[in-house]
This record gives sequence, C-alpha cells and structure tokens, in this order.
Amino acid sequence: MIFVFELNTETANRYFIIIDDVWKEEDWKIIKAAFTNNCNGSRIIATTRITNVARSCCSNSGDQLYQMPVLNDVDSRRLFLKRIFQHNNPCPPKLKTVSDKILKKCGGLPLAIITIASLLANKPHNADEWEKLEDSIGNGLSYENDGGGTGMKDILLLSYWDLPHHLKTCLLYLCIYPEDQRINCADLKWKWIAEGFIAAPWGNLCQEAENYFNELVNRNMIQPVDVGRDGLVHYCQVHDMVLDLIISLSEEENFATVLNRRVCNSLPSKIRRLSMQSTGKGNKGAIHAVTTSKLHVRSLNVFGETEPVPPLVDFHSLRVLDFDSCNWLEKEHIKNIGSCSQLRYLRISGTQITELPGEIGKLQFLETLDLQGCGDLITLPSTMVQLQKLARLLIHHHIWLPAGVIGSLHALEEISHIYRVDNPVKFAEELRHLTKLRKLSMNCYPDICSDYLERYLEVLQSSLSELCKFNLRYLHTSEEIGDYLLGGRRLRFPHLHLVKSVFTHETRFERIPMGMASINDLVHLDIEVKWFDEKGLHLLMGMPCLTHLQLSVIAAEDSTWGPYFPGYGFTPVTVGSNGFKFLKVFCFTLKDYTGIGITFAPGAMPALGRLHLCWKARDVMHKDPGAGMGIEHLSGLAHLQVVTDCSYATVAEVEAVEGKATPLHPNRHTLQVHLHRKNKKGMFKDDKERDRERDHYDYVQYIGNM
Repeated sequence: MIFVFELNTETANRYFIIIDDVWKEEDWKIIKAAFTNNCNGSRIIATTRITNVARSCCSNSGDQLYQMPVLNDVDSRRLFLKRIFQHNNPCPPKLKTVSDKILKKCGGLPLAIITIASLLANKPHNADEWEKLEDSIGNGLSYENDGGGTGMKDILLLSYWDLPHHLKTCLLYLCIYPEDQRINCADLKWKWIAEGFIAAPWGNLCQEAENYFNELVNRNMIQPVDVGRDGLVHYCQVHDMVLDLIISLSEEENFATVLNRRVCNSLPSKIRRLSMQSTGKGNKGAIHAVTTSKLHVRSLNVFGETEPVPPLVDFHSLRVLDFDSCNWLEKEHIKNIGSCSQLRYLRISGTQITELPGEIGKLQFLETLDLQGCGDLITLPSTMVQLQKLARLLIHHHIWLPAGVIGSLHALEEISHIYRVDNPVKFAEELRHLTKLRKLSMNCYPDICSDYLERYLEVLQSSLSELCKFNLRYLHTSEEIGDYLLGGRRLRFPHLHLVKSVFTHETRFERIPMGMASINDLVHLDIEVKWFDEKGLHLLMGMPCLTHLQLSVIAAEDSTWGPYFPGYGFTPVTVGSNGFKFLKVFCFTLKDYTGIGITFAPGAMPALGRLHLCWKARDVMHKDPGAGMGIEHLSGLAHLQVVTDCSYATVAEVEAVEGKATPLHPNRHTLQVHLHRKNKKGMFKDDKERDRERDHYDYVQYIGNM
C-alpha cells in the first residue's frame, strides 16, 4: 500500500504511463488503485498476453481494447519456411498439406510458428514425422481460444521434451535469471561448466558449451539480443513465456528455487539452487531453508538490492556464487568463503568491497573469478597463488596486481583488464609461464624511466612470443605496446603470426602498422588509426585469413589544414576484387571530417555478409555530396547497419547520407537494413535554422570576448 500512496502523490499532475506485461487480474486491480482519475487527460497503456486480463483493464466505458493482429497466411508461411529451409527455399510438395495444417493450428501467432518451425528444422523432412507433430499440437491456437496461454505452453512443452537431456538441464538453468535480464553468454557457459552440465569427451569444455548454447538458439529456446560487430552473440534473453515454463518445470523437479515478486507459497525441504531477485517476506524463510540444507545447495545467485543473504559458512556443495550489482555487499558477507570448498565460479559485481578475504586461497577448485564490477577494490590477496585451477581472472582496471601472483596460476586461460601492476618487469616475466593462456587483455604501459621501460617491453615481447607458440590467440593491448610490437616493417617476435584476434579499439595508431602484413593467421582485427590511405588499405587486404575487421578512422593523408577547417577530409579509398576474399564482417567508423571514406568496386569482398557503417552526416555531405559507395557491388551482403551522427546536419543531409548506404541492392528483397540516428537533438530542420543557430553562437562568442 506504500506503493499505492507514493503513486497517488506522484500522479497528482497529468501523466502518461505504460505498464508492460500484466499477468493477473488481481495484479491489475492493485495497480489501478494507485491511479486516481484526475480528469485532466491522463492516460495509461497496459499490455498483457491474457485475454481476461485485457478485458479487466478495460472495465470503464471510455477504455479501449486493442488486439494485436496475427500474421496473415502469406506472412505465416514465409516465417515458417524460412526457419526450416533457409534462404527462401520452397516447401517440398510432399510436405505442403501437413504444413498447411500445422500453420492453421499456430493461428498466426509468431512465437508458435517460430517454435514449431525450429522444432521441425532439427527433424527429418518427411511427412510422417511432421504429421506426428501436427497431431500433438491439439486443437490449435488463436487469441480467442488461448486467452490464458495454455495452448502456447503446450507448444513450448513440445520443444522442451524434444531436447536431449543435457540441453534440458542447461535450459532449466536459465530460470535463475530475472525476467528480461540481458544474460552474458560467456558467464552463462562458464556457469554450466561449473555446475558440471557440460560433457566433452576430448576435454574441450568451452567449445562444447558453445555448441550447447548454439543448439538452444537454433531451437529458439534462447534469443540472441546483442550480436556484436564481430558477428558473435554476446548477450541473450529468454522469452517471457519460455521463462514462465522453465520456472514451472524447475519447481516441479526441484531444480531451482526462484524468489521474485510473485507469491511463493512453499519452499522445498532441500534447496539445490537459489535465485534471489527481490527483497520480500519469503527471503527469510528461504535463508532458513538454505542454511538448513546447505550441504545440498549447488548455486546461489543474488541480484541487485536483494538482502539479506545466508551466511556463507560450510556450503560444501556450492559450485556457483554470483552477486550481481549488490552494492550493499561488504567483506563481512564473504569472510568465510574459504569453507565453500567446491566453489568453481565466483562473481562479485557492483559492490563496495575494498578488500578480498585471504580465505579465497582455500578455493582449490575455483575456475572463474570475476571482479570486473569492483571499482573500490584496490589489490588482490597474496593467497591467490593457491588457486591452481583458476582459468579466468577478470578484474576491474583500478585493481593493482601484486608481483608473484600471476606466474603461479598455471591453469589461466583468460586474463582481462590488467592496467596496474606492482612490478612491470616481474609481471612480464611471469606471463611466459602461462602456457594455457588463450585471451589476454592488458593496457599496462607504466610511467617509468626510459631504461626500465625498454627492459619491460623487451621482456614482454619475449613472453608474448613464448605464449604465441602455445595457446595465445586473442590479444587486446594498448597503443604504445601495440605500436612497439607491430610498428616496424617486421614483427618484433616470430610467433605473433599465430594470433587469431588483435583488439586495440581503446587506443589509436598513427597508421596501419607495417607489421600487420606478417600476421598471416589473423582472423579478427579491431583497430583505430589517425590516418588511412591506399597503403594502409593494401596492408589490410594482404592479410589472407581475415574474416572480421573493425576499422575506425580519424582523419586521412591529405588533411592538410587540420580538424578546424570544414574542407578537411580525404579521397575515398577503393576496395577492389583482389583482397578480403574471406572477410565476413566489416565495421567501418568515420570520425571528424572524413567524407564517405571508402567505396566498393565490382567483385569487392565476395564473402561479406554483414556491414556496419558509422559516420557524421554533415561531414559526408560537405566533402562527398555526390559520391556513391558501391554497396550494391557487395554480392553476399545479408545485414547492413548504418549509424548516422546527426550533429549539425539538416534533415535532408541525414536522409541523403542514409540513401548512400541503401541503394537498389541485388539482394534488396532479403537484405536486412537497420538505420540508426544518434545526436538527433543536434539536427536542424533546414539550412535556415542552422544559420540562425550559428549566428546566435557567433554573437554569444563576440559578447563573451568583449
């Protein structure tokens, strides 16, 4: 009722409020009580999947119910067949009749169509198999006969029961995350590994976890929500209805206990996995139940402001401990963490912890230590040297790394955000012992005297060369270190050519380093340069294995007058047919008066499927108003994303720039185009409005200088 009182106070004035995804009529009655009808034109929009709830929301005569239209027959079939047969291949005649029956039962509901299609995509394409599935759907779906979501749940259950056992377990684990949570894919996979869900006959657990994840995506049980510029999925989500289903299944099997804002009538006598997502009365009972059955608890996940938490003493079966954005967490809460002897995964994010307990060294099985959200943490305890199975060390860039720690952690496969070390030369020497290291992210360029700095760079070069002979395939480093390693005509050590990925997007090179041409095996490159010309282009085109390129350009070779003159720019470089044979993803960002920057000749980048462009509309139109880019020559293009900076541009200029990127492409019927505008507040209606703004600015400057 406190919530109702607060809203009554806040909504005394005119308001427009959207309430998303109401599930119960009782919930709506409580929410509605908070909004008084003040007769001043206020509006509320409520969304729901449940017909009865929708009717309850429209109980007054002036209320209106809008029912989202279902897909028509043509769009339903297109969505269905595209998921099963890919590339718009037609449906075989033998499956035409049964596919019509299936689509009729899906009732034009997109989630039902894509779920059934994803299920069929993994089955033999024969009529008997499809007819079995059609029989199991039941009477079919529509908004009228499935107002409570029962039919949709049955369809989702079909997909769930069709999963092999190991994928069922991995899917159920997703119930620990709050609704609409963006889930970090790497974290999810390492939690699966920590729980023992991944079975890899040849020992490559990471690759097997990746395979499990991709299979769940292909079956439409997990939804990618953040596909990076590299084409890889970094974050995912679970559809609300899928989440509701797996929470229900999890409760039935006592797989996990979820404490959220929904009513929890009872708790199991033995809690195996606990997800604490909100503060409420049920938490005290859960803490008591967890403490009583601590020997059975395998996973504890705490989100946000949720408190209190059970004292972490003698949780001998605990494998996963995740504090996500718990700013109330202090050292006192984890002082006995050493007694959690089976812990594999520890994440402490968004907390005020300034010191880790020395007991952390007792976690002999710890594989992941994620401290990226611990900005107040100063250093790591010396007992870290005892973590002989630690595979991932992810720290905040404020944390100092003590000397003598890294070199003892021989199982390390990934180190991220190393910015500060007590003894740079010692750190560089220790790196060479980490022969299992696959990913290294370090911006450690110490402010020390030149002789000592030279010694540090020499030792670092030697260690990285040694690591490249073993497993190092991903290197994210600073401008200074990158320039030292790559800046010469030849590489400073012989094995960097084995590296698959080099990321330097937080730093900036003068030009494309000459040494890049020698990294023959490089697959991913993320680089920012001040100057870009034909020479730099040919260096990149000479890298035979490159599949993902992210290139940011600040200026160009003929920028004689500097950035303060509007004519500053460069003649676009042209990508011909004699390079980038295997490039699949190209992200090209232009900054500061650079025109369009690049054009594509016929036959360019034949394997390119994904193109991202980011530029400033005003600069492009000032420098290259009539130039085209030749995007129509990219024959394999499937995804095009254009981000236009609208600062100081007119509406017409922005539209013209977007038109350069979206010509009549041969693949225009299937090409997915995404246009985004940023800094729209800095956009002008026309030249007159921009001139008035400029005159006003000049006047203010004149007054200020008087």
